[in-house]
Amino acid sequence: MTAPHARWSSGDPQAVLDGFEQLPGFVWIFEGPELRVVAANPAVRAAVGNRSGLIGEPFRRAVPELAGQHIFELLDQALHGIRSHGYEQRVLTDRNGDGTLTEAFYTFDMAPWRNPDGSVRGVIVQAVDATPVVAARQAAETAAATAERRYRQAAGLVLELQRSLLPDVLPVLPHVQVAAHYLVASSDLVAGGDWFDVVPLPDGRLALTVGDVVGHGATAAAAMGQLRTVARQALQSGGGLPQVLAVLDDFAGRADVTRAATTCLAVLDPDTGTLEAASHGHPAPLVIGATGEARYLPLTPTGPLGTGADPAPVQTHQLRADDVLLLYTDGLIERPRQSLHDGARILADAAAAARRAILDAATTVPQRLPDRICTLVTERLALAGGGFGDDTTLLAAHLLPQPLAPLHVTLPADRTALRPMRRHLSDWLVRIGAGELDASDLVHAAGEAVTNAVDHAYPSGTPGTFTLHGTLDHQGVVHVTCADQGRWRPPVADPGGRGRGLTMIRGLVDRAEVSHTEAGTTVSMHHHIGQATNVTTVAAAQAAGPHKQAAVVEEFTAAVIEAPTGRVLRVQGPVDLVTGPRLRAAIMQASRGGSLPLTIDLTPVTHLSSTGVRVLHEVARIVAHLRVTATPQSPAHAVLELTGLGHLLPEPSANGRDDGFHR
Repeated sequence: MTAPHARWSSGDPQAVLDGFEQLPGFVWIFEGPELRVVAANPAVRAAVGNRSGLIGEPFRRAVPELAGQHIFELLDQALHGIRSHGYEQRVLTDRNGDGTLTEAFYTFDMAPWRNPDGSVRGVIVQAVDATPVVAARQAAETAAATAERRYRQAAGLVLELQRSLLPDVLPVLPHVQVAAHYLVASSDLVAGGDWFDVVPLPDGRLALTVGDVVGHGATAAAAMGQLRTVARQALQSGGGLPQVLAVLDDFAGRADVTRAATTCLAVLDPDTGTLEAASHGHPAPLVIGATGEARYLPLTPTGPLGTGADPAPVQTHQLRADDVLLLYTDGLIERPRQSLHDGARILADAAAAARRAILDAATTVPQRLPDRICTLVTERLALAGGGFGDDTTLLAAHLLPQPLAPLHVTLPADRTALRPMRRHLSDWLVRIGAGELDASDLVHAAGEAVTNAVDHAYPSGTPGTFTLHGTLDHQGVVHVTCADQGRWRPPVADPGGRGRGLTMIRGLVDRAEVSHTEAGTTVSMHHHIGQATNVTTVAAAQAAGPHKQAAVVEEFTAAVIEAPTGRVLRVQGPVDLVTGPRLRAAIMQASRGGSLPLTIDLTPVTHLSSTGVRVLHEVARIVAHLRVTATPQSPAHAVLELTGLGHLLPEPSANGRDDGFHR
């Protein structure tokens, strides 16, 4: 009899190999720190285009287009013993070897491959192609649009409040394309305090702003709406950046709910690429160049609004043609147990990869560049951190290499011209980025104007033409004119069912005029158009296929330690909307109402939110000798520097130790 230890534990080796080659799912096996491909079944090889020389190659070299999609990072986590799961995650691969990325969705499991002694030898990945499931669900969702609207009406009233306080559309402009995504983090649809806005200025420049109010709920949402309105009014009144920020700072300081809000405000001249920017406690904008290079603009932020901080310095930068400017709130880069520097690096990598991607025409990713970047970045950063713990705003502005060309077409004034006229105008409106409803209204109105030219401009049997001209101005207004060289017949006393074309035109567009001259008749139509913003919940956004990861429950603690240098309050865990009041109470108790010197150690803090920042600003005015410590690598350190609290940190000495304090 064969000894048990001599038996093949998983069956006959050839049978196992044959079965591996015919597995219906996808299996990768990687070995070593370089993640060399040691095994890949036929299904997974076909998924990346049956590349030659795949076996034995480091995975990063074998499938380089996955850079920036957070796949390599998850594999590195598995090498360190952390298992990951992805649910219907979008992955873009170059299957044809021509640089065009094809879209697929996968549900996968990445697990460490261990040696008999327990050490990690490599990584095993098994996956299932969920693309048909996603496609079927998307089709079902489209068919069930009415039911979804009813659900949102019943369960998403607070989200609708959030939408009503934010811009429902962004302007469509000739030199700059803009897009915005706002994700409400809370699963119970609690409104948050992020805001964004895009404001065309009278002189042709464009103002872009993002901001963040402390807290959540209806109160924070109302405060956000107030600050956004104040900023928009100040901008449209012609004030420069220093004046606008001064107005905001003064307004924010008048009420607790608006105090300690942060904002970044930028004004772009599309003709020259000159950008003026300033920040009150807010992260610096990110610029993605034409070839995908990423750079953060060097800003010197001052403290949050309404806290008595110095005026924010306005700094001037130069954007190049085809650059994409990204403004965002800190919810996009803040993660528990992760510094803001790491979060900023991950954001830059994801944005650069989204910019470089060459997408297959059949992909569901938006083709318009700022929309594409917003979509892929928010998806991939949700994957990077297992979801967002705070509201997240991303605003993208693409400085076009050339302004959008106007429309100019001349056609014969007969009924056969209506169809090509509509096609020419529709194609032009799509190119400039008009929304579906705006485009429909303009095409309909232009059709009425052309019909009048065909019916009234020329006597029966007399040939003639009409010219359709369309332009887009710096305020986001489309101007369409329909001009003929004839004379319209006078209206009859009883037009019957006819003669209502001008009434319809005026009902379809914002403004319309008719000009009769000896040279002919011109109908001028003016309509403000916009591009819809994307405001939704993280849960809804992740339903389309984001990474699912178990949440780590962290406990907030604040303990007093009597150290030789004095009393220290050691804070651990997240400091957020829930635990912020507990932090304030602990500080006041440890300092005996502010009468005793106190050092707050924030090094173990995993997440320092804007609520915690406001608490620290408040107690800094109460506790006479307040000090704060946090190692440069800790998540709290960068937040303190960013939000005007850096003066509370120890001053580094020549030997690199923090043994002095700012005065």
